[in-house]
Amino acid sequence: MIETFVKFEECINNCLLSRLLKPSHEKDYHTEYQIRTNKLEEYLPKLLELVENVDFREQQDICSSTLYSLLILYMELKTEGPWNTENIKTKDYPAKLNLAFKTKYNITLEDILLKNDCFNAQEIFDKCIKELHQKMTLDDFKKYPSLVEVYSLFIKNVQEYNVSINPVAVLPVALLLAEDYITSNKIKGLKCCVLIMQCLNPGSFTNGNYYEVVYMSLKKNIYEKDIEVTKALFECFPEFLKNLPLQVKKTKLDDVFSSILDQLNTETNLYRKAVCFDFTTRIIEMHGVHCVKKKVFKDIVYDNLEMCCNEGVHEILIQHVMECLLMWIRYCWCVWKLSTDQKILAALIKTLYVAKDDSTILQIQNLIIALIHLCSKEEQKQICSNLETAPNGLNNDFLLRINSIKESICI
Repeated sequence: MIETFVKFEECINNCLLSRLLKPSHEKDYHTEYQIRTNKLEEYLPKLLELVENVDFREQQDICSSTLYSLLILYMELKTEGPWNTENIKTKDYPAKLNLAFKTKYNITLEDILLKNDCFNAQEIFDKCIKELHQKMTLDDFKKYPSLVEVYSLFIKNVQEYNVSINPVAVLPVALLLAEDYITSNKIKGLKCCVLIMQCLNPGSFTNGNYYEVVYMSLKKNIYEKDIEVTKALFECFPEFLKNLPLQVKKTKLDDVFSSILDQLNTETNLYRKAVCFDFTTRIIEMHGVHCVKKKVFKDIVYDNLEMCCNEGVHEILIQHVMECLLMWIRYCWCVWKLSTDQKILAALIKTLYVAKDDSTILQIQNLIIALIHLCSKEEQKQICSNLETAPNGLNNDFLLRINSIKESICI
């Protein structure tokens, strides 16, 4: 029996793409790709025969290592990349392997992590992840391009697996990719982080301080200008922050809020700025009244509302700025003062003038009304008096909007 599983391992190892001599991105073609294709033609038929004739259920203590290797091979055969050629034979290999396994066990290789009927899903998953981490080290992960894709495939469906997730065991490759200078790797790593974080809970980081490692890895990417990296990061960060231990969550939220305000202060790309405003909205929702400490927020909102007086900028940015300001008002209204913050009110009235979409017009009007209602009665009277003195020559639509605001104040 042991000798049979030695043959199994030999076939699997010969079918897997070996470690490249040079990192995959340094050249388009690697000789290892063709060597592996040749070996597949020789060893895959032998492997299929072994799958048909050997029963993994008879000695699970011996076969568990072989089974996780078989799953990694199957997923590698499914990956897309120059290591998997257009050769019709090799393209059929994953389907053939899956069919042979299903015929034997009435379950596909894809489904063994979803159930515990025949095999221990947790054990197989843990061994797969451990094997991937042993090979994909800081020095070598770019020499295993197919395993980068295999790891991504594993994590893609992690929420469906019948397993529990240990972040210390599962996250390292994702963080390695997220910190890489190659943009495509960053995006893969961050997307994997999101999926893993969604499987965790507030108790997942209570042992030790591994959350610091994750936090620093994520924070490095807040300064990356690629918008796809930014989107992936801003999807991941809230999932991570909500799972932090209570005693550190406030400090981290403070730090993230400061960092994203710095980005809003310096970002010139309007589309990335819009994404940053959306993320700021989520952070304010999570951090609540603690956001009042950052007075610079109101300056940032004012500057961007002024920019939105330009019709082109207005179309891209106004919705994002308004939603962020509305969230801030919900939690931080207590520090609004007309004497210091009236410039925001003035900027909103300017944006109301250039607005054309009915929905946007209504949102801006409601924001203006909300801010006026935060003022004292005397201040409200003064505002109404100022609105009465609107200069001649303004278009009728704008005057109707102003009148609607005055009627809503009802002093």
